Amino acid sequence: MDLRVAHRASFLLAVVVATVGALFAGRPVDARSLLVEPPPTGAIVVVQPGDTLAGLAERHGVTLRALMHLNGIQDPRQIYTGQALLLGDGAIADGVAHVLEPGSSLLEISRAAAVDLQTLALANRLLRPTGLPGGFRVVVPPGDGAVAVPYKVAQGLAPRVVAGLHYGVGWWEILRLNPVPGTLGLPLLVPPGRGEAIGAGTYDVAFSYPVVRAEVSPQPVAQGETVAFRITTAEPATCGLTFLDQVEPCYDVDGTRTLWVGLAGLPALLPVGEVPLAISLRTDAGEVAEVTLPLVVTAGRYDYERIDLPADRQSLLDPAASQSETARIASVRTLRSPARYWTYPFSLPVQSAVTSYYGSRRSYGYGFGSYHAGTDFDGEIGMVVRTPTPGVVVLADTLVVRGNAVVIDHGWGVVSGYWHLARIDVEVGQEVSVGDQIGLLGNTGLSTGAHLHWELWVNGVAVNVLSWLRPDGPAALLGAVP
Repeated sequence: MDLRVAHRASFLLAVVVATVGALFAGRPVDARSLLVEPPPTGAIVVVQPGDTLAGLAERHGVTLRALMHLNGIQDPRQIYTGQALLLGDGAIADGVAHVLEPGSSLLEISRAAAVDLQTLALANRLLRPTGLPGGFRVVVPPGDGAVAVPYKVAQGLAPRVVAGLHYGVGWWEILRLNPVPGTLGLPLLVPPGRGEAIGAGTYDVAFSYPVVRAEVSPQPVAQGETVAFRITTAEPATCGLTFLDQVEPCYDVDGTRTLWVGLAGLPALLPVGEVPLAISLRTDAGEVAEVTLPLVVTAGRYDYERIDLPADRQSLLDPAASQSETARIASVRTLRSPARYWTYPFSLPVQSAVTSYYGSRRSYGYGFGSYHAGTDFDGEIGMVVRTPTPGVVVLADTLVVRGNAVVIDHGWGVVSGYWHLARIDVEVGQEVSVGDQIGLLGNTGLSTGAHLHWELWVNGVAVNVLSWLRPDGPAALLGAVP
């Protein structure tokens, strides 16, 4: 649920300037283009358990004051595990940038780029070049053979042979670059100009019958995002999914039981690294196949927000006050309707600027307390809130913390919520289409100003809803776009 915060004011001003400038220039304004802030430049480090801001500054050769200023940190104690911190361009040498994948190392990049490890460490101002976290940006200085080393799936029982055939590289060259065969997880390298490097490890197994093809969202995937997969089988089968020890259904796309799709929501606090997504299939004859799709999870770039509530709303922070409400929301956000109602991509529920993004770490007063599970839109009381995609209303009521609230089931494990409304204009059981009015923007419940809190759950996990606005977003892989 959320609230207007002071440190977003500069972003809102930039949005206004950009919009007015576009209008005077005669250009159409796309509201979606104003939702996402430009990506940061410079080196990024992800906070690991036990890290301190002073320790990170010392390790990467920057001053504590510069690190605080660059990341807008007032109190150096207010950092948290998984937080992405900018180090700045000035701290790093010029060269080819490569984002370090979880499980990778500076040594692998040194070997691929033919750059001495010490030279590489000095170029990145690393006093301790070991134990670097996934998501850290390494810069390879200019020189012969300096290449980035991204990962790509390689299938087959002899991955070095596959690499040679796929990229047209001679066998002796493959042996020179990859002298140790069969090392689990060691990336396979190819010469510059021959394409990307490919990873050897758990990916290198052929699919078992009846699986013909398996696809998954592009990797890596940030915390809080949605992952989609699609499985094609040679004959009718049943399908099930296991992710983070939770069993979920797959969905039959066309009724033939040979094309199965599914979704997985990555929690905002999920540790970075490789997480398996296991899919099990069984034919009518009883043949069983298991497919494991490794997901590479990287840190999301989340802000920190401190919220000071008015005295008359402090009591809403008491967990006892919202215990029954939490249970009620849980009963509807975990719906797994077998029918799909939603269309893709989603549209905006209200035409307004974002004031607080999904995933922001939250404190009410002092200290880390939670994270923001939705996205907040600024607005005036009475602005119309519309349905972003079709569905069925499963909750429409006044709640203690969320105020006037509406929850819509969109099918296939996708459910959305709308909090702090001034008025509710739908009822439970009502079918809604894109653009239908569901209520008016308000300031009810645990709120410090008029805004709309928009939340999206995938299989019960709160995810970044703004990704569902992009035509090439997570659900595009499902082939479910009408």
